[in-house]
Amino acid sequence: MSETYTQDQPQAVQVDEEKLAQAIARHAELQQQLQKLVSSWETERSQLRTKIVQLEHSLVDAIERSNNPLRTTQLSEEKIRLVEELKLEWSAQWNAERKQLIAEIKRLRELATSILNRNMTVIG
Repeated sequence: MSETYTQDQPQAVQVDEEKLAQAIARHAELQQQLQKLVSSWETERSQLRTKIVQLEHSLVDAIERSNNPLRTTQLSEEKIRLVEELKLEWSAQWNAERKQLIAEIKRLRELATSILNRNMTVIG
């Protein structure tokens, strides 16, 4: 009876190693997807920051070109208001995307953990 058990054991280990290899490959795939999402988010965030800087520079240019102090004040206040609105909009969008990415990271980590745990249970 022990001979049968010993003969069956290498086969079971081989199947478990295959499942583990599949789980590891899936984990790597999920990590790549996560990295792509983070990269995309960073790119968009950088573009939005660039847009804010451009608006701030255009505000400074408009103030410098204006000779009328009253006009400068009006333009300045309008530009500042516009920049503040854009900053608030960007901040809200950034926070929403950040929450979404954090949720996605958590979901992918839980999925990877459950896959690894499931495969470890099969091995054990």
